[in-house]
Amino acid sequence: MPEKKWTCLPALLLALRLMLPAQDAAPIGTPPAPGKNPLRKALERSLLFPGLGQLGEKQYLKAALFGGAEIFCLVQVLIFMGKGNEAYRNYRDAGDPAAVMEFRAQTEKYDRQRNTAILAAAGVWALNMVDILIFAKKKYGRKASIGFQPYYRYENKTIGAGLRLHF
Repeated sequence: MPEKKWTCLPALLLALRLMLPAQDAAPIGTPPAPGKNPLRKALERSLLFPGLGQLGEKQYLKAALFGGAEIFCLVQVLIFMGKGNEAYRNYRDAGDPAAVMEFRAQTEKYDRQRNTAILAAAGVWALNMVDILIFAKKKYGRKASIGFQPYYRYENKTIGAGLRLHF
């Protein structure tokens, strides 16, 4: 019986939720408390785990969506890692060539699914960081910015990119 492929539906729902205006957010333009940088705190929380920054900013629905999507993706990583390890053990211990080919195909399939789940978890984390930066920028002022700077160096023919955060 073929196994269902997992799609990262929570990430899609999360992207749709980000397009809607926040209803549980604090009023825009609320001045920060003196001596504290709330933008930095929100970014640091979101950097630790998706949803913590939103939780600190009292955006409970977004916090639950980001945290739930990240936990879902990480659980999928663990599940596919276990299935891939089991398939690899079977591949290593198999005796006949047909079984070897079957278990090798299973190992590759589970490794691809694991890698997809890792990529989805990284995508949820990135969306989380973009969301908290945009929200905090609206709430605490226009000083905060994020910049992506691709580059190509002719001297040594390297391609790269830089990420600049200002807050």
